[in-house]
Amino acid sequence: MAKIKKQKGYENSRIIMSSYGMAQFFGQWITGPFGLFVFFFYEAEIGLNVVLCGTAFIIFSLWNAINDPLIGYLLERIKMPWEKRWGKRFPWILLISIPWLFSYLSIFLVPPSWYGTPQLVANNQWLIFAWFLITLCLYDTLYTLWNVNSNALYPDKFQSLGERRTATTIGTLIGMMGIVAGFIIPPMFVQNSFPETYRLAGWISVGLGIIFFLLMVPGVFEGPKLRARYQEYRMKAEELEREPFLKSVRRAVSDRRFMVKTIFFFGYQTGVALLQASAFYMVIFVLNEDSGFLSILMAFMLLGAFASVPLWGYFAHRVNNNKKLSLYAGLAMFITFLPIFFVDGLLFYLIALFLFGIGLGGQWVMDPPTMGDVLDDLAVRTGKRQAALYYGYNLFFIRLSGTFQALVFIVVHILTNFPAGVQTYEGLVSVVGADNVFWPLLGIRIHAALIPAIFVLITILIFWKWYDLTPDKVAANQEKLKELGL
Repeated sequence: MAKIKKQKGYENSRIIMSSYGMAQFFGQWITGPFGLFVFFFYEAEIGLNVVLCGTAFIIFSLWNAINDPLIGYLLERIKMPWEKRWGKRFPWILLISIPWLFSYLSIFLVPPSWYGTPQLVANNQWLIFAWFLITLCLYDTLYTLWNVNSNALYPDKFQSLGERRTATTIGTLIGMMGIVAGFIIPPMFVQNSFPETYRLAGWISVGLGIIFFLLMVPGVFEGPKLRARYQEYRMKAEELEREPFLKSVRRAVSDRRFMVKTIFFFGYQTGVALLQASAFYMVIFVLNEDSGFLSILMAFMLLGAFASVPLWGYFAHRVNNNKKLSLYAGLAMFITFLPIFFVDGLLFYLIALFLFGIGLGGQWVMDPPTMGDVLDDLAVRTGKRQAALYYGYNLFFIRLSGTFQALVFIVVHILTNFPAGVQTYEGLVSVVGADNVFWPLLGIRIHAALIPAIFVLITILIFWKWYDLTPDKVAANQEKLKELGL
C-alpha cells in the first residue's frame, strides 16, 4: 500500500490535517446556527420577554464561563483508564460529539402547548424560561467537554511552527466551509412565523452532523507517538507540585501574555456573536426581507473569508510575525463593521458582509498559531504542558461574550422599545406605530455593528500595547521546548 506523503519535517500528512480541520467544520456546523437562531427563536418566534430571554442567556453564559476552566483543570488532573491505549483527548471527543448534537436540538423542542398566543406565553413564561435555561446549560457542558479536548489536541499534535501554520490554514478553510454549511443549509428549512421549522432545521443539523463527525475521527485520533508523548508529559508533571484549582486560576489571570491574547480573542468573539445574533433582526426588520435571504447574505460574508484565507496564510508564512498579522486582521474586522451600520438595502448588505469576511478570515487563520505561541511560552516558564487547562481559562473569558451580548440586547431593546413576539416588519409597525419604528430599527443597527466595532477596537489597542511575544522570543521558546522534551 502506498504511504501517505508527509511534508518534510512534519509529523502529520495533509490528509490528517484536513481531517483534523473537520473538527472546526463540525463545531461551526452547530455553533453557527446556534448564534443565528436561538435568541431570535425565543424572543421573536415564541414571544418570551426580552428580559427573561436575556436573563437565561446571562446565566447560561456565566455557567459557560465557570465550567470551561473547571473542566480544563479536571481534564489535566484526572487520569482516565483509556489513556495508554486510546489517548488523552480522542476518547472524550468520541464520547461527547453525538450527545452534543442532540443537546442542540433539544433547545428547540419547547412543548408547542406552552406558546402560540400571548396569553399562553404569559401563562407558561417560567416553564419556557426553565426549558431555555436547562437546555442551554446542557448544550454548553457537552460543548465544553468536546471543545476543550479538540483545541488542546492542536499544540500537541502539531508541534513545529511550520506544521501549525499549515494545519491552521487547511483547518481554517475547512472550518469556513463549516460556517458556510451552517449558515446556508439549516436556514433553508426555517421560515419565520413558523416555530416548528426550527425543529426541522435542528434535525437536519443532527443528521448531517453525524456524517461530519465521522470525517473528523481520523484527524483527532492519537497515534502511538502522541500517546507516548502524553505519558512523558504526565510523568514530568507528576514530578512537579500539583496546583490547587484556585491557585491555577490566579496564575492564569495574572499571566500578562495569556490574558492579553485572551482579551484580544474575546473582542473578536463578542463582535461576531453580536453580528451573528443580529442577522435575523437585520434581514426581517431592517431590510424587510424574507428570512430565506439570510442564507445568501451569510454566503457572501463567507465568500469574502474564503477569498482571504489563502492570502492570510501566505502572509503568515511570509511575514513570520503572528502579532503583526493578528493586528492587521483585527483592524480589517473593525473597519468592515462600520458600513454594516449604514446598510439600507440588500446589495449594500451583501457587499458589507463580503468585506467583513476578509477580517473574519484573518482572525481564523491567526488565532490558533498565536495561541500556540502563548501555550509554548507558558510551557517553557512552568516546565509542563497544560493545554487543556489554559484553553479552559481562555474559554472562560470568551464565554462571557454571551453575557455581554445578552446585556446589549436587553438594554438596546428596552431603550428602543423593541416588542417581544413580533415576527415581521409589518407586525413591528403595527405594535410601535409608523412614527416610532425608526427607534427599534436603530437599536438593531447599534447591536449589529456599532457596539461590536467599538469593542473590537478597544481589544485591538490592548493587544497592540501589551502583547510582547516577538518572532525572536517565539523561536527561542521552540528551542527551549526541545531541550525540555516538551
